[in-house]
Amino acid sequence: MRILHLDPDDLDNPLAGGGPVRTFEICRRLARRHEITVLTPTFAGSTPEKMRDGVRYLRVGRKVGNHGSSHHITYLLSLPWAVRRHAHDLLVEDFMPPFSATLMPLLRPRGAALVASVQWFQAHDYTRWLKLPFHWGEDYGVRLYSDFVLLSESMKRRIESRHPAARCRVVPNGVDDSLFQLSARVGRGILFLGRLEIETKGIDLLLEAYARIPEHQREPLTLAGTVQEPEPLQRLLAQHGLEGWVRLHGRYDAAQRAALLEACRFVVMPSRTETFGMTLAEANAAAKPVVLWDVEPMNEVASSASLRVPAFDVAAYAQAMQSLLAAGDDELRMRGLQSRVHARRYDWDSAAEAQERVYLEAVEMQQRRKREVRHVAG
Repeated sequence: MRILHLDPDDLDNPLAGGGPVRTFEICRRLARRHEITVLTPTFAGSTPEKMRDGVRYLRVGRKVGNHGSSHHITYLLSLPWAVRRHAHDLLVEDFMPPFSATLMPLLRPRGAALVASVQWFQAHDYTRWLKLPFHWGEDYGVRLYSDFVLLSESMKRRIESRHPAARCRVVPNGVDDSLFQLSARVGRGILFLGRLEIETKGIDLLLEAYARIPEHQREPLTLAGTVQEPEPLQRLLAQHGLEGWVRLHGRYDAAQRAALLEACRFVVMPSRTETFGMTLAEANAAAKPVVLWDVEPMNEVASSASLRVPAFDVAAYAQAMQSLLAAGDDELRMRGLQSRVHARRYDWDSAAEAQERVYLEAVEMQQRRKREVRHVAG
């Protein structure tokens, strides 16, 4: 089968999130049996083409002047042409900013099957920020698709509420097997992993909560990930008097991620919104509990040994962090081991097999429609 996958992000992009990790982990397993091409936007330092473990990556679009979003805008505008140029039996479209769902079902070649992969679903946030109707893609555009791969049961409910006839399959992310091999020792310090986006990732809420912890009870906080807004972040640190308490680690690779997880006491994930929350699964696999807001889908992904805090209650988040700082090592180790057992359900091999079944069913359904059309026409 020839699979063409549309991914609005790329592993090599310095600003990449968890989406391209899933794309690669799924595609490299399926590339043993199928021919797979992934179309991604260009970015600083990108090459026109790259092969990764049997998966062909092609970069589409270009930067225009100094416009920071031009890579993504020209990618979106180029997709109809690029999709028609590359022959395929199945088109897999990752939902992407700013609309989530696009018009690709109307613009693609009609002969191939189409599966929507929902790894981004925050168009309503863009509507609030920019005062434009981006949310139409989520509220109405989803009805242009028939087959969906979703990361959580909560996202399945959201899609089905908008499109009751949709065929939805929940296929969670996996985690790196090596994280299960890390020692379950109790480290020191608090760890945040991920892009440092102040609003979406809740960095402002985290720093406000962390500042409420009395200094004699605090342990250092490490923020690991690409800093998206350096000046606002520095202002927040100064506002809360945390310059000497917070360490900015910067971007990390797999080995550094493992070292950071093994060395910390627990992990914090204060995101306001996620479509899955890879950090939760990774931290739990590394035998670390997480402090998170009790909101979907994060409360679905995290282990019961992690601490769920009422949504955006900063005082309660501070208390939850204090409780783990004050807990004995035996309690933290027990929470970590319970979390590791929970995280065993997040397996890339199983995810790839489940997603392949969705692909095969979609292609078979499309072929059946073609046969029915030919029969009626004949």
